Amino acid sequence: MAGKSASLLTKTQRNRIRDDFADLDEEKKRRDQQRIRERVRSGLLDFQLLADYPDRQFEMALDELSDDELLTILASTTIVIERLQELNDIDRAELIREVRTQIEDNPDTTKAATIEQIELQTTAEIRSQAEAAVEERYEGGPWDKRASRLGKLAIAFFVPYAILELSDEYIAEGVAISLEPLLPLFAIPFLVCTLGWFTIISLKILKYNIIPVLVRFRRNPAAVIREGFESLIRDPGKQMRKAWDEL
Repeated sequence: MAGKSASLLTKTQRNRIRDDFADLDEEKKRRDQQRIRERVRSGLLDFQLLADYPDRQFEMALDELSDDELLTILASTTIVIERLQELNDIDRAELIREVRTQIEDNPDTTKAATIEQIELQTTAEIRSQAEAAVEERYEGGPWDKRASRLGKLAIAFFVPYAILELSDEYIAEGVAISLEPLLPLFAIPFLVCTLGWFTIISLKILKYNIIPVLVRFRRNPAAVIREGFESLIRDPGKQMRKAWDEL
């Protein structure tokens, strides 16, 4: 709620906005709306001066407001900003670039340190960050990526090997040229990649699944057996769904 001091709107203008200009004829309504537009435009232009206004002055200006009041005010301000952006068809990425430019052009932030804490992201940046997080979550660490690459290579070598094998058996019969000498060119890399993939997966299972259980079993075998038994009989359907989701 605005106090008695000067504000963007006069007390009369605030009351008339709340009442939707109910008691005014059309001429007076248009007159008041024009004056409000002028004050809004002038007030928005003042934000160019307030962008780097000292933090301490903002703190003292809002000192008497409760957290709930401040949250409501900031939410309303955000709504106004978003509406102005939509009404004027301003691209969010372009707006963020302008914000960053103004921050960079203001090297002295001694009295307005919060300027350096402003972090805005474009839609493309948010999407890229989300994709990176998903990729990191599902691809795991470097050894997970190596295992994934070896698995893909194994498939890549197996497909032509299978085609050559079938061609040599069903198509090349009675033909002078034999495809059998080409088979090792794909079979050997396939076996090497498969062995590498299997080794990495086995070591990961050993490190993260088997060894921790053995260590716990060595320290307290009764507790490990009890937990394993309870997890199986408590909710087998839930355990199966969890195992499926973790695949």
